Amino acid sequence: MSETAFQFLLQYEGQPFYPSRCFIIADPKIKDRNQWTLQLDSPQDAPWVYQLDDIKDWMLHGSKAVRQIIYDRKDPRTPYRDLERDEVFREYLRKILEKLPPEYQSRRKYALMPSIADEKTRTRYKRAVEAAIPGIAVVPEPEMVAEYFRLLKRTMELEAGRNNVLLVVDVGAATTNMTLVLSRRDQSIVSPDSKGAQRDLRLRALRGDSVGHAGRWVDQRLCELLGVDVTDAALRAIEDAKVRSSLGETAITFKVPLSEKQLTIDRQTLVPVSGELWSGLRPLFERLCERLYDNQTSSADAKRKSKELFEQRGVTGPSDAHRLIDTILLAGGTSLLPGFQDAMMETLFPDGDQPEVLRVGSSFAIAAAVGGLAHILHNYDPPRLREPNEQGRDVFTAPLESTLPYPLLLGMKQSADREQQIIVLDPNDPFVDDGGKRQIEDLPALAKGSQPKTRLVPGPAAGMSARQGRQFRAMKVRESPGKMELEWDPVRERATIRSNQVDETGHLWIDANMLRKRQEPALDPFDELLDSEALAVDGANDIILDLGMSKIVAVTANRGWTSAQELERVVREGVNVDGRVPGTTADKKDARETERPDALDRSPQQRVSQAKAAEVANGQSLTRNLVPDNGDIGKNSKEKKDKSGSFAPSEPAVVPGLPPSTQATPDEEDRFDWGERVTDSEFSQALASLKDTVKSAEPHLHFDDVVVALLALAVRPFVLLAGPPGCGKSTLVRLIARMLGKKIGETFHEVAVQAHWENDSVLFGETGLLSHLLKERTLSHLILFDEFNLTRPEYYLSRLFHALDGGNGVITQDTTIAPCRVFGTLNIDDSSRPPSPKVLDRCFLLELKQVSWDMEGPAGLSNLASIPPLPGLPAISVGGANTDARVDAVLQALHLAVHDHELRHDLLPSRRVLSDIKALLNLHHRLDLQGKGLLDRDELVDRVIASRILVKLSGAFDQLQPALDALEKVVDGVDELPRTRRRLKLARQQARLGFISPWQ
Repeated sequence: MSETAFQFLLQYEGQPFYPSRCFIIADPKIKDRNQWTLQLDSPQDAPWVYQLDDIKDWMLHGSKAVRQIIYDRKDPRTPYRDLERDEVFREYLRKILEKLPPEYQSRRKYALMPSIADEKTRTRYKRAVEAAIPGIAVVPEPEMVAEYFRLLKRTMELEAGRNNVLLVVDVGAATTNMTLVLSRRDQSIVSPDSKGAQRDLRLRALRGDSVGHAGRWVDQRLCELLGVDVTDAALRAIEDAKVRSSLGETAITFKVPLSEKQLTIDRQTLVPVSGELWSGLRPLFERLCERLYDNQTSSADAKRKSKELFEQRGVTGPSDAHRLIDTILLAGGTSLLPGFQDAMMETLFPDGDQPEVLRVGSSFAIAAAVGGLAHILHNYDPPRLREPNEQGRDVFTAPLESTLPYPLLLGMKQSADREQQIIVLDPNDPFVDDGGKRQIEDLPALAKGSQPKTRLVPGPAAGMSARQGRQFRAMKVRESPGKMELEWDPVRERATIRSNQVDETGHLWIDANMLRKRQEPALDPFDELLDSEALAVDGANDIILDLGMSKIVAVTANRGWTSAQELERVVREGVNVDGRVPGTTADKKDARETERPDALDRSPQQRVSQAKAAEVANGQSLTRNLVPDNGDIGKNSKEKKDKSGSFAPSEPAVVPGLPPSTQATPDEEDRFDWGERVTDSEFSQALASLKDTVKSAEPHLHFDDVVVALLALAVRPFVLLAGPPGCGKSTLVRLIARMLGKKIGETFHEVAVQAHWENDSVLFGETGLLSHLLKERTLSHLILFDEFNLTRPEYYLSRLFHALDGGNGVITQDTTIAPCRVFGTLNIDDSSRPPSPKVLDRCFLLELKQVSWDMEGPAGLSNLASIPPLPGLPAISVGGANTDARVDAVLQALHLAVHDHELRHDLLPSRRVLSDIKALLNLHHRLDLQGKGLLDRDELVDRVIASRILVKLSGAFDQLQPALDALEKVVDGVDELPRTRRRLKLARQQARLGFISPWQ
């Protein structure tokens, strides 16, 4: 049989998941309390390391937003670090993304969203995930557990003609989630199968909730019963003994670190704790039952339809609503505790009327993630998860309509303002389940008589195609402040915005049901013969991330097959050393002949000693730097790694303080570079601290321009600033020079370009303006060419272009220039000519807007000295989040237009441009500019498309029209790209002239 389809991208000790811990590393010689780095693997020989085992629990339930770590508590002057919760969590997520194999990092990503009752916590968690992993969509975690039973195990049976009520109980490491999933009775009924079960019922979830009574609570309770102090080391030892006792049903004797006391955990110890656990969970269950009763009696029609079932089951009020539950789906590792299920039934269903219980069993660690992936595959049209030979497809005709798939946004424009987006309905909002009408909050006040333009669109994660065609249309405000309300029908899944104060709102509606299916047939459907229990899988560019309390699961689907039995075996027996899930016939034979102990049934020392590196297709290890769990971190790390038997490929020398992803490869070590390269955190913290100072010193400059200019300078040696006269181009360069510590006349040089220049002798001749840079090469310099294109740049800059862009600084065979970066200001008027495509390809173009007409005070920096310099520029890499769906869509449209219509190939971006785009997007991601509020990713993407891709649209209109048509179509309705749309609009306006230019 061919290989299994589900591939686990993060592996640890042969298991299809990675531990959800991280390490904070700091240099005690540095006093800055905000300087630290984070990595997932144990650091080697680091003097100061803080191991963080509860990062998700801290994010969801931590009472303190800042933790302080101290180097030496005995020293009153010891260095310390302030760890801000959201910032640490975002960095943790970025490291997870970077750990994925490079060839998978550009796939669409989905994160499982836990049930979070508190709205502020839910919003904060979701924003952190979206900021750290650009373009990610969130899907509800409890409902994906139900998808595991429905789509993969296929044991979830539904009865026709009434609501089927399923209780999903996910008892994890740090939280317990409970969610109710209901089948709807308002759909057409197909013929029942031999068991009378209906498969064609639509499913919907009632909002769940979570509490802290879970695995960690059990560990803490066991500490108390065993008389052990509650420490991280003790909890880890007790958890390991608890799991081994649960799996093996034997007494486990062990010791906790720093103690000689022999401790024992057995079934008699665990059963009473299971009962205490469920006593603590009962209030959560009762709240959920109240929601269920309200849902079934919310209207006269609902009461009428529920009357017969209520009478049959003796339901007279919320306290009896538990009798409506038909099936319990039991998930989470803690569900393996002895006596757990019995205690649940005795506590939650004391009257003996007990529902059926389905257990996830040994696959609990991956059930939610693979259920989520199955959910995504099934929502393709045609589905990419099928039964053998296309038979029995009716099993999969019931989509799980758990929640709204994407948030709904009201976009609004007033006058010439940029679109303001207001979230009117979030998938995690309980209003999604209940429906009805409610006032829209956070609307700007609308003046009577104004005509703001609006549209209703799904969130960006829905993709560009879901927003295409949703144009802005003008409303008429009849009465201020222009209040509006949202009407949501959860059955039809239709959202409509209405108002008694605003007219012309008829265009503000959306059918959310249309957002569920991805119309994308598979290019190579799987059509091989399969066993009866297996399912055919067509490959898809999707990754599900389960960011659990104790483990991280990242799973994707390639062409092949899968089954619940195979997935259970993956957890039980592990993955092969080459990174594949055991899937071939030979693999199955080997697995039967060679028994492996369960990873959860081994001590930490045993697990490390048996660890082997999992290799991905490109030969790079996914399980590097495994750590013995003995609390001795940062000392003799290399020796321990060797003893563990783990393997890591050889790497170039690492610069202390820089993350591995930013290190220069051997091919790059001799690259001609410029200035000091600093760590990501050092640069972003310094930039954030300068934001208010820069705005105060020069309020007329846009800080976005400052940030983009610095990023561009880090990536490309030449940066062009284009804009109308007086918009602040030269001022911006002088500000950047100050921020980088460059001194006028010493390391910062302003050169006024002259129209008569025909070569570079005026620069590099014996008396040239920059001749001293050929003699003194120890310092890094910044050069400003004012009026860059007053003459052809090729005349006087050709040798400098070569020297700085791959020429290692060589001007002549015997002469090199000091490391330099170059700014050029660009005016497009009658006295100058546009730069050639060849020049634009070598430069990063940054377009500035004219200053506002109502600016106050004179333009120009009032006090450069008040701006402290940055420590340097960040290092460059092209891994991580270096792609964007909107950039990809534009590039694909342009590529197809050029090849289908045989247009000029110079319209396509060069490899140099594509590399710059990847480096810029990766920099934005690594520096946490979105999370820190320094630069919105939409803004950077818009600038990249407009100034690095579309700037090459130049020539006769009839030769460019197919490309222009294709580009206009792909950005239709994507209003977060105003610069891109404006450039295309300019090109369309020039069509009547017969010639298109990127310049007005």
